[in-house]
Amino acid sequence: MNISKQVLERYLDTLPKNSNDLRYLLDDVGIEVKRMDEQGVIGVELLANRGDHYCYEGIARECSGRLGGTVQQPKFAVLELGKNGPQVENQTDKCLVYTATYLERNGDQPSFPADVLAPLEASGIHSLTPAVDATNLSNSEFGQPTHVFDAEKVIEPIVIRLSTKGEKAWLLFEEEARDIPEGIMVIADQEKILAIAGVIGCEDSKTTEETTRIILESACFEPVSVRKAGRALGIHTDSLARFERGSDPSYPLVGAGRVVHLLETHSAWTRVGQTTKVGDWTNPHRKITVSTSALNTFLQLDLSEKDITERLERYGFSMSKDDVNLQAEIPPHRLWDVEKIADIYEEVAKSIGYNNTPITLPNIEMGTLPSVAETRREQVEEILLGAGFYEVITDGFYGRKSFDLLGLPKTHISQKHVETLNSLDKGSSLLKNNAVLQALEALVKNRNKGVSDLKIYEWTRLFLLNELAENGVCSENKILWGMISGSMRSTTWQERPIASDPLLLKGMVEELAIELRLPLSVQVSDGGHSVSALLHPKRQATIYLGDEVVGILGEVHPRICKAFKIKRARPCYFELSEEAFWKDPSAVQYALPPVHQPLQRTIAFGLPHGFEAQKMASLLEESKAEVKIIDRFDYEAAGIPMRAITYELCFDNPEGDLSADACNQVLQELIQKADSLFGDLGVVHR
Repeated sequence: MNISKQVLERYLDTLPKNSNDLRYLLDDVGIEVKRMDEQGVIGVELLANRGDHYCYEGIARECSGRLGGTVQQPKFAVLELGKNGPQVENQTDKCLVYTATYLERNGDQPSFPADVLAPLEASGIHSLTPAVDATNLSNSEFGQPTHVFDAEKVIEPIVIRLSTKGEKAWLLFEEEARDIPEGIMVIADQEKILAIAGVIGCEDSKTTEETTRIILESACFEPVSVRKAGRALGIHTDSLARFERGSDPSYPLVGAGRVVHLLETHSAWTRVGQTTKVGDWTNPHRKITVSTSALNTFLQLDLSEKDITERLERYGFSMSKDDVNLQAEIPPHRLWDVEKIADIYEEVAKSIGYNNTPITLPNIEMGTLPSVAETRREQVEEILLGAGFYEVITDGFYGRKSFDLLGLPKTHISQKHVETLNSLDKGSSLLKNNAVLQALEALVKNRNKGVSDLKIYEWTRLFLLNELAENGVCSENKILWGMISGSMRSTTWQERPIASDPLLLKGMVEELAIELRLPLSVQVSDGGHSVSALLHPKRQATIYLGDEVVGILGEVHPRICKAFKIKRARPCYFELSEEAFWKDPSAVQYALPPVHQPLQRTIAFGLPHGFEAQKMASLLEESKAEVKIIDRFDYEAAGIPMRAITYELCFDNPEGDLSADACNQVLQELIQKADSLFGDLGVVHR
């Protein structure tokens, strides 16, 4: 949201004149400043989930709570209520207040002066017609969304109701009418839907340059119903942003009065008749009892009743006192978020400034030994750091546009996300259910900075939809993930760089198994892991803890590298469930070394690309020897790309009765069997 420094100063004369001081103040009261240009346009992020912050008056009120001073409201007309106005029927309790007013145009309509349009200019909202500009100004100044219909296109009475099955509406800025889900609150006349309540208007009732009669609506709707409507339609508007966080039920007439004042003062519009008002909302005058001593104990301050009263009144609370304690009546604009005494404590603390409240340390009696989890985590990180990894921290959210780069089919389990319902930033609307996306984003950012050799890891959690979870929404799976790309190790001018590959990750898993004394193993992947579809089908493996799947490793799929514009790199990814590290370690087994050393032999085969090296290893294991891959290099034979894989076979010889000739005979038999089984596939003995 963008606001103007010059416009904000119209609301509160105690604001700092220095831009840096103003920026510090806004940050400190919870209006985070993202940028401020030389023209005085301030980009802010509204951290509190409050509708009253989405306007100049609300921001000025927050500053007044800290600085003191009276917030000055823009002028608005006082509207006369009565039956001599538009006909309106309210058929749902989700509409708390609804007002409608006629206005007529008496000639040409000049544009508003530049100083009046300043809030819209700062927000990047283009001036259209005076009627539309006035509604946008009311929204920006008071936080009260309003809307205008072309009265000639409305067949009264206007009805606020829930949509029925099969209804259509032609929403603003869309090319044709679309189906409206059943049960959404709409504003309708006797033939059509005029607007989706609190969200957006419709094309077939909008005003134009030729419009001479309008119906001005101003309302307050139940926040959850508005949020669900916007969600169901996939639409997000400024009006929705305010209504879904709770608007002020006492402001519909104020917002409409502001529109009327602007149109009658600066344009050729005049109200006609009276204003119609429907809705059953009445101010509940809800109060919270405030104990001065309890508040001072909580904040470790020594505030008087007078001081507390003055500070809360700046935020709009009406203060009184019974025989013992203060009573804080909650203003209408805070009915949606102030419920407990802790909320009152927060308001007082904000008025002082969190940095200005006392800081005390808790009493510390005795430290504790590291837990098993802390010790294990430190062991894991020692191995990662020793291998050259760096820890990173990524967000818990990403957007649908970024997720779609993974190219997963619609039926894939990772397509299901926990989504936030009121995210202003669509780039952060999904809780992550995989870590590959943000691992690749971290890789791309580093490559853009010239860092091509990368080894990163993170302890994080994934949010997986699960209605049976304790919270009824999702389960949170804690994992360790890592990604490597570029050279395996730092090289000198005398060494050739060796590219990182999944074998490096396999060796790291084996090192973890030894260090933690856990039965971790790496086996050929069966594609059952949720991340499997994101990795190269022939260059991935599953990580097991005994017989249980606890992770996966492999090279990122080439199509995904292409989607992320990663060139001349083959990044590799691993993921391990954090629970695997907390299993009880196996007991250390001590055995006397054998008197007779085992016999070792090496054998090499040329394997065509696409032939799995594990197939050959499985054949060699028939000899009862321990088989390891100890070398690999790529070459071409008759123009065909090949891989030379060297296997080491270790034959146990506990009694010393195994001869070298017997080992050599076994090797010859294995070579012959390999030729008979795999020779037609292009496998050759080297």
